[in-house]
Amino acid sequence: MVIYRTGPSERAPVLEKIVEKFRSLILAGVVVLLSSVFVLQFGGPQAEGCTTSTVSTAASVRGHTIGAGDFEAAYLLSGADRYPPALTKQANLKQLVLHGLVERRLLAERARDLGFRISEEEVMRRVAKDGTIYVSMASDAPPFFGSGPRRFDFSDSNDRFSKDNLKRFIQYRLRRSVREFAQGQIEETLAHQMRELIRATVSISDTELWNAFVQEREKVTLKYLRFSPAYYGGSLSPSSADVDAWMQAHQDDLNAAYEKEKHRYTDLEKQVRTRHILIKVDPNAPEQDKSKARDRAAEILERVKAGGDFAALARQLSEDSASARQGGDLGYNSKGRMVKAFDDVQFAMKPGAVSDVVESRYGFHILRVEGIREGDVPLEEAKRELAQQAYEKETSERLARAAAQAAHAKLLQGASLAELAQTRNDAQGQAEAEEDPMAPQVRDAGPFGRSDTAIPGPFDSGSLVKAAFRLTTDEPFLDEPMQLGSDWFVVKLVERTHAKAEDFNEEERGRMLDRLLPTRERQVLKGYVKRLMQEATADKALAVNDALLTYEGVE
Repeated sequence: MVIYRTGPSERAPVLEKIVEKFRSLILAGVVVLLSSVFVLQFGGPQAEGCTTSTVSTAASVRGHTIGAGDFEAAYLLSGADRYPPALTKQANLKQLVLHGLVERRLLAERARDLGFRISEEEVMRRVAKDGTIYVSMASDAPPFFGSGPRRFDFSDSNDRFSKDNLKRFIQYRLRRSVREFAQGQIEETLAHQMRELIRATVSISDTELWNAFVQEREKVTLKYLRFSPAYYGGSLSPSSADVDAWMQAHQDDLNAAYEKEKHRYTDLEKQVRTRHILIKVDPNAPEQDKSKARDRAAEILERVKAGGDFAALARQLSEDSASARQGGDLGYNSKGRMVKAFDDVQFAMKPGAVSDVVESRYGFHILRVEGIREGDVPLEEAKRELAQQAYEKETSERLARAAAQAAHAKLLQGASLAELAQTRNDAQGQAEAEEDPMAPQVRDAGPFGRSDTAIPGPFDSGSLVKAAFRLTTDEPFLDEPMQLGSDWFVVKLVERTHAKAEDFNEEERGRMLDRLLPTRERQVLKGYVKRLMQEATADKALAVNDALLTYEGVE
């Protein structure tokens, strides 16, 4: 039985025993004898096996043909067949294998030009000795799919190498003749030696090692306030006059927006626009907790029935923080978008109606239906809705920027971040505001390095990282608030650590070398192979059969 091994550290104990035996000086002569017997009993280079039935070309490299059978064997040796088809397509494994064969040929040619030579007997002796088979993958393959040795176990039930197991593997698993396999391993070995030669030319200077050490050790810790338009937009209630003015000033923009969003307003199934107030409770909570939540919702319902402003109560009391900022507004939704208990009630109500307390798996709701629409929304109504959305977006962005600028100015005047965190642009109380994740609150960032992400979010915080490393304990503030995405940030340096020369000892230098060298080697090798490919392409000596790169049955 042939067992695939991914690397030396994962070889089965059986194979380890074989390797250890072959390392013994006592058996050194046996290796030579075995390899000779191996060639004789396999029939030498003339032995044929179960080659592929079709003779097709996978690629042509400077007059040398790489057959489809070579590609299929390399694909199996790479282990790609062990992955689901969808994953092999996602990772472009067929392309990595085929380009690896092309690169193999170019590197082997260059190795021969430099005087490298290896015989069939030598490569077969290596396979017999420790099951090492070289495999080439494209130079831009991820490290875990990279070129290099693969370990296979060809031992028999007595833990001894079995030429019959190897022969069956070559002929029936790879569908190659012994000679085709040996010739392929000659190409692989020469390419491997060429890669090793290229890697041997790579070095990392002491300056580079020190800079990497500094980058790793130098860290910044910040405290910051985040001013998000999403937070300020929740408190907006634009008047008809505000929307009218915006529409008058932006007619061309509004027409373009409608054409882009027209599908949202034509041929609609029935939709309901609802506001809600939610009092949360876990569906598995004790009945006592559910009863308290239900009573709380009932109290709020009484306030609504007594004439309370539904939107204002939602902002203040709803525990659905996302919709609470919009006064509980969930917008227009088709049937099936909400949980069934919620849907059943809202689609049975008329505009302006308020529901009784409704229980769902999220807790207890109070609903107010704001509108119903179906079919085509009148043009004026659609444009007015788009205008209000655009007005609220612009206004919320302006409010967030203004709040950040005001907070930054106070920070420079000596106010603390904790004091600034109380800046609010709505009527929410302090306790409720702090529960809102979008409210300005003092948060920590770091410690982070120059290549790290300072603040997670749907934006690139690289500009903040660069600015943060310009701060000092004497000047811990930025010149002005920083915008990342649509949000604004006011920051203060808390701590900055520096690399110390006395800590950069031989152990650290070695660790930095181990970290940097593999990446540099891959970069240099990739650049070298790229030049070989460019030269072959310029000479019109390179052709690849892309038909082999399809994935049947995978969308």
